[in-house]
Amino acid sequence: MMRYTLHDISVLVLLISAMLCSSCATIISGTTADIHIDGKVDEPLTVVTTHGEYQDLSLPATVKVKRRSLDGQHIQISSPSYAFSDIVLRKSVNPWSVLDAFLYGVPLVVDLMTNAASVPAQNRFYVTPDAPRSQADSLHRADSLRLVKAAEEVRQAQQLARQLPERYNRHEIRGGLGFGHCQASHDRDRMIDANIQRYSILAEGECFDIVGDSYLQAGVEYHYRLNRKWDVGVLADWGISREGYSSYYYQSVHADPVTADPEYFADANEQCRFFVFAPSLRYTWSERRYYRSYSRIALGAMRHHLTFDYKRFPWVGYHPDEASYTAQIPVFTDSTDEIKWRMAYQLTAIGFSFGSQSFSFFGELGYGSLGVVRLGACFMF
Repeated sequence: MMRYTLHDISVLVLLISAMLCSSCATIISGTTADIHIDGKVDEPLTVVTTHGEYQDLSLPATVKVKRRSLDGQHIQISSPSYAFSDIVLRKSVNPWSVLDAFLYGVPLVVDLMTNAASVPAQNRFYVTPDAPRSQADSLHRADSLRLVKAAEEVRQAQQLARQLPERYNRHEIRGGLGFGHCQASHDRDRMIDANIQRYSILAEGECFDIVGDSYLQAGVEYHYRLNRKWDVGVLADWGISREGYSSYYYQSVHADPVTADPEYFADANEQCRFFVFAPSLRYTWSERRYYRSYSRIALGAMRHHLTFDYKRFPWVGYHPDEASYTAQIPVFTDSTDEIKWRMAYQLTAIGFSFGSQSFSFFGELGYGSLGVVRLGACFMF
C-alpha cells in the first residue's frame, strides 16, 4: 500500500507554493491592464473591451483589458451622435517578467499562465470622432469589411509565420535519460549517511566514477494531443544508483596509517533502484514547424528499493581489489534492505523539442522523479 510521508507532502506544497507565489510580474501587474483614453468629445461614450463594457464614460477615462491575446485586441468606442474607429492594441514584454526569468524558470511559467508577461506597448490614446452618426451606417459597413479583411490578412500572416499544417500528429512516444538530483535521492542519501556514520566508511572514488552515487535514469512516455495546447499521457521511469565504500581498522586509534598495518578491512556497497509510474499533463506555450516549448506536471506512484551491504575482513596484507582478498570469509556482515512507496511527482518548468513533425529531440528543466535535466528523443504519428 502506498504511503505518503510528511516529507513528500511538504515538498509538493513548497513547489506548488513557489509556482503560485514567487512571480513578481503576476503579483505586481495582475491579469488585466489599464488603458487611458482622452479626447475632445462633448457627450458620454460607450467603450467595449475584452474585460467588459463601460457605459456613460466622460473623457478622460480609464478602462481595463485582459492580457490574454493582447496583441491585436480591439477597443470599440461609440456615442449617440458620433462614430469612432477602434483602438487596436499592441503588446510588449513586461519588465518584471524579465526578472522572473532568472528565478529558476518557475515564476516565468506562472507569468505565462496568468498572461502577466505581456503589457500594452501603448496605454494612452487620444480619440476624435470619425464622422457624425448620420453617416454611421455606411461608415460601419465599410469598417466591417475593412476589419474582416484585416483579420483575414492577420490570420494568414500568423499561419504563414507558424507554418503549422492544419492536420498534425496526435500520438507521441518518447524515451529519455534523466540527470541530477531527483525525488528518490532523499531516501537514498539518508540511508547512506546513516551507514557512513555507523561504520565510519568512505566512498572509494574509483577511476572514471563520474556520477558517483547519483541515479542513472531512463524512461518512456506516451502523450496524446487533445489540441494544439494540451496533451495528456503517462510516463514510466527507472533509476539505479550504485556506489562502493571501504575503510581500514587499526589495533590502536593512534596508529600511523603509513607505517602500521590495519587489523581489519571493511567493504560496503550501496545499490538502490526505483520505478515510477505517473499520469502527465502538458501545456504548449509556443509552437513552430520545427520547434515547440512546453511545461508539464505529473503525479503518480514510486516504488523505491534500497539495499546496503557491509562486510568486514581480517587484514592479510593483500590489496583489497585483488580477487584473493575478497574471496575470504568475512568476520562480520550487516545489510539494509527495504522497499518504500512514495507519491511521485514531476514539475517541468520549461521543455523544448526540435525536429520534424514525425521525429524530434527534446530537453527539459525541472524537478521531481525525472531529475533536474532530461534529454531524449520522441516519435510522433
